[in-house]
Amino acid sequence: MRKYAIVLVVALVAFLGCFPVPTLTVTLESPANGSTVDSLTPILAWTCSESGASYRIQVASDGNFQNLVIDASNIGAPSYAVPSGKLSHDQAYYWRVNATKDGRTSDWSVYWSFKTPGGTAGTILVSATLDGSPWETAIGSGVVNYTLTGPKEHSSSTVPQTFTDLPQGTYTLGYNSGGPIGATLVSITPSATQSLSSGGSLTFTMNFKTQPAGSIWVNATLDGASWSGQLRYTLSGPYVDSSSSVPDSFSNCPAGTYTVGYTSRGPSGATLVSITPSPTQNLASGGTLTFTLNFHSQATSSIYVNANLDGSSWSGQVNYTISGPKTDSSYAVPESFGNLPAGTYTLQYNYGGPAGATLTSITPAPTRTLSSGGSITFTMNFSTQATGTIYVNATLDSSTWSGPVNYTIHGPKTDSSYSVPDTFGGLPPGTYTLSYSSGGPTGATPGSITPSPRQSLPAGGTLSFTMNFHSEATGTIYVNATLDGSPWETAIGSGAISYTIHGPITDSSSTVPDSFTGLPGGTYTLGYNSGGPIGATLTNISPRQNLPAGGSITFTMNFSSQAKGTVHVKATLDGTPWSGEVTYTLAGPYVDSKSYVPDMFSDCPSGSYTLSYTSGGPYQSVFDGITPSPTQNLAAGGSITFTMQFHFQSGILPPMAPE
Repeated sequence: MRKYAIVLVVALVAFLGCFPVPTLTVTLESPANGSTVDSLTPILAWTCSESGASYRIQVASDGNFQNLVIDASNIGAPSYAVPSGKLSHDQAYYWRVNATKDGRTSDWSVYWSFKTPGGTAGTILVSATLDGSPWETAIGSGVVNYTLTGPKEHSSSTVPQTFTDLPQGTYTLGYNSGGPIGATLVSITPSATQSLSSGGSLTFTMNFKTQPAGSIWVNATLDGASWSGQLRYTLSGPYVDSSSSVPDSFSNCPAGTYTVGYTSRGPSGATLVSITPSPTQNLASGGTLTFTLNFHSQATSSIYVNANLDGSSWSGQVNYTISGPKTDSSYAVPESFGNLPAGTYTLQYNYGGPAGATLTSITPAPTRTLSSGGSITFTMNFSTQATGTIYVNATLDSSTWSGPVNYTIHGPKTDSSYSVPDTFGGLPPGTYTLSYSSGGPTGATPGSITPSPRQSLPAGGTLSFTMNFHSEATGTIYVNATLDGSPWETAIGSGAISYTIHGPITDSSSTVPDSFTGLPGGTYTLGYNSGGPIGATLTNISPRQNLPAGGSITFTMNFSSQAKGTVHVKATLDGTPWSGEVTYTLAGPYVDSKSYVPDMFSDCPSGSYTLSYTSGGPYQSVFDGITPSPTQNLAAGGSITFTMQFHFQSGILPPMAPE
C-alpha cells in the first residue's frame, strides 16, 4: 500500500509541473493617483492577484525612491495606515508596493503620488490711505481695483477688504486702477510682496496722495467773434459734467484727459465747424485748459438720392448711408435730405434694391461736394442679371463620399454648410472661394479642392467644388527631456515646462515625458515656450522631423544646469555688525525664510531676489531698512548680500511674555 502512495505522489508532482505558476501582481487602489489626502495619516490600500500574501510598502518624497520616509515589510493585509510624524504638510509623496507568497516576490507596482493638505489657513487685510488718513471705497469716493496673487489668488474693487482661509506662502498685491478721485498711488506698505505664515495674518496698505485740482473753461465763437447763449454740451474725463450755456467753467477737476462733446443748440442758423484747440485735451495737475466751440453762419443745402434699374427710374426699399459734416441714412428711394451744412458728402450702399439686381455704380460719383445753399444728387444704378448655382461635393480616396463637414463659400454672396453634397442657388455672378473648416471622413485628412478652391461663376451658370480626403494610419510623437545628459521629468518641486508641437496638427503640453497619439503623417516641429528644470537653461531641441503614416518620432529637449549662487543675510545695529533673532523672508527663484542673522542661502538659481523683514531684531531698536537694496539680482554662480539696518531707541518696551 505504501508503494502505491509513493507512486501517486510522484505522479501528482509530475502533473502539477506541467502547469505554469501564476504571476504575482499588486495593483494600487487608493488614494487616487495625484489626489490630495485629508490628513497626515492617510490609509494606503491596494489589491493583489493572490490572497494570503505579505507586503512591503515604500513611501518617498521623490519618484526615484531615493529619499524614503517609510519602508515597511511583512504587512499582512492589503492596506497600511501611515503613522503620525512621518509626513509633512503641503508635500507631494510617491508610494509603491510589492507582494511575497510561497517564496515568490512580485515586481514593484507602478508608483502613484498623493499630496498632503496645507497648514493652518491665514488672513490678509487690504486697506488704503488718502494723504495719510484711512480711506474706504464708497459711492462718490471712487473705486479701486487690485489683485492678490500667491498660493491662492483673489481680486477686489473694495477697501478695506479681508481675505480668509489662505494657505501659507508668499503673496503680492498688484494695483490695477482706480482709487480716491483725483489721487495717485504713491506706495504699498510695508511691502508689495509679503510672506504669510501658517495660521498667521498680514496687511497690505495702498497709500494715495491727492493731486491739486484744475479748472476747465468752455467758450464759443460765431464767425470768429465771441458768442454767448444757450448751447448744450458734455464734459467727459476723470470728472464728468454737462452744461446748457457758454461761457461756463468747471472747477476742482482732477488731472487727466478731457473731451467736450457738442449736443445741440448754439447760434441760430449756424453750424459747428470745429472745437479748438482740440475736442480732447490733457489737464495737468492744478492747471487750466480751454475748449472753444466755433460756429459758422451759412445757408442750408439739400441732397437728393435716386435709383435706376437697367437705365429706368426705380423706387423701393434700399438701405444706404450719407456721411459728411452731417450724417444720415434711409431705407428707400427716392429720398431728400434738407437743412445740411456745406461740405463733402459720401453715399454708401448697404443692402437691398430691386429683387435679383446688382448695384453697378453710383453716379455722378459716390463722393461729392455740397456748396452753401446748393444741392447735389446721388443716383444708384442697378442692373438685372441671371443668377447661378454652386455645387459642393467630396471624395474619400477618390470615391464619392457624403457626410458632415464644415466649410464656407466666400464671394459676391457668402454662405456656409455642415454637410456634403450641398447646393447653393440664386447666386450673383463673380469669383467664389471655398474654405474648408473642419470635419470630413473619420480618420481622413483633407487634401485638395478641385478643380480649384477659387473659381468664377458666370451669370446664369454653374460651378462645382470637390473636397478630396484620403485615409491614412495615424502616428505617435514622444517628447522627452534631459538635464545635464540624464533623463528629466516634470514633478512637484522639479520645475514646470511649456511647449508646443507644430505640424499638420498642433498640440501643447506642460509635462515630460509625454506622448501625442492619433497624429496624421507629415513634418512636425517642437517649439519650446518656457520653464524646464529649476536653475537650468535649454541648450538644444531635436530638429524638425517627418512623422510617417502609422509611425513614431521622438523630440528631446536638452537642458544644462546653471551654476548655483549664494545669498547672505546680515544685520547691523547703529552701523556695527549684529547677530541674533530676527524673522525675514527671501523671495525669488528660490523661496525660504529664517529667524537668525547672520545666515546664508546656498544653491540658489540666478534671478531677482527680494528680502522682506518680518519681525525681531536688537533689543529696544527700530528697523531702518535693507541695504544696498531690498531687491537684488543674483548672477549664475555669484553671491549677493542683504543687510538689515537697525538703530537703538530707548523707551521701547520689550515684548510681553505669554501668560
